[in-house]
Amino acid sequence: MASAKYPTSRAALWSLLIALVLGVSSLTAPAAATRTGATAGLSCGFYRHSCPDAENIVYNSMQQSYNQNKVVAPGVLRIAFHDCFVRGCDASVLLLGPDTERSALFNKGLQAAAFDALDAAKIAVDKACPGVVSAADVIQFAARDSVKLAGGLGWDVPAGRRDGRVSRIEEASTPNLPTPNMTVPDLLEVFARKGLSANDLVVLSGAHTIGHAPCLTFDNRLQTSPVDPTLAPSFAAQLKKQCPAPNNGATQVDLDSTAMTFDPQYYKDIARGRGLLTSDQSLLADGRTKRAVYSNRGTEFYTNFGKAMVTMSKIEVLTGSAGEIRRHIAYVN
Repeated sequence: MASAKYPTSRAALWSLLIALVLGVSSLTAPAAATRTGATAGLSCGFYRHSCPDAENIVYNSMQQSYNQNKVVAPGVLRIAFHDCFVRGCDASVLLLGPDTERSALFNKGLQAAAFDALDAAKIAVDKACPGVVSAADVIQFAARDSVKLAGGLGWDVPAGRRDGRVSRIEEASTPNLPTPNMTVPDLLEVFARKGLSANDLVVLSGAHTIGHAPCLTFDNRLQTSPVDPTLAPSFAAQLKKQCPAPNNGATQVDLDSTAMTFDPQYYKDIARGRGLLTSDQSLLADGRTKRAVYSNRGTEFYTNFGKAMVTMSKIEVLTGSAGEIRRHIAYVN
């Protein structure tokens, strides 16, 4: 695979940090070999005959991992995003190697514990049904389970994806992945390239209701004079204490004020000028996304998020005889 040069300036490094920050045998798989953004080859209960307990096995494994380390939930959710936004939902982000997506600067912030949790889930399901469940489907099951474990609701995951054999470091960057400093016009372009709407952008950004972000991803908002006016003054003062200048960017700050619980607090915070990242707070400033910020402040968010995750999970999937069912989650067969 071709390698990509990493930018070395602090500004370039900052802009490349994470913003979002988740098949069966030939006897049962559909005949067509496709990479598609539609529902072809995917169905809920896909493994009901070939591996009936697959989803329960993944959930039980995820529960064990989550109980050991709560960072697993936001970590797996972000992996699902980074997988689907690059080459589609084909588990290419999991492949190890010096020139793979996983080695890209954009993916350096993805949690090792989350990769370990996915590895454990794949091993567990393969013990029951060797060579049946794809790593790509494990990611989507585990992303749903992460939300449930963190306090959200589940959803029916259409399955039947197959695993990609290609992973390129240079593709795990813009324009495929958004950055923390993007505002709505740029974010809409990134999402539109994946067939996602303005509403999908707002709802999927709600993944930031759990987890943390390093100071380096937002301290540009604090170090200007005056401070970014979209920040509530009390919130800006709080962040300055948490991220004193100069800082090395390693300090982690909660993405919302209930960062360990999957809930609608993310949108309530944005409405009060307490969105942590530029990409978060800008959702309130654009007429194309503002209404959806307000409409997701209640329990509707839980259902909306599940629907948006299903939509995202269908991006450029491999089905039929395309790709493979990976024996090891991090290596091609």
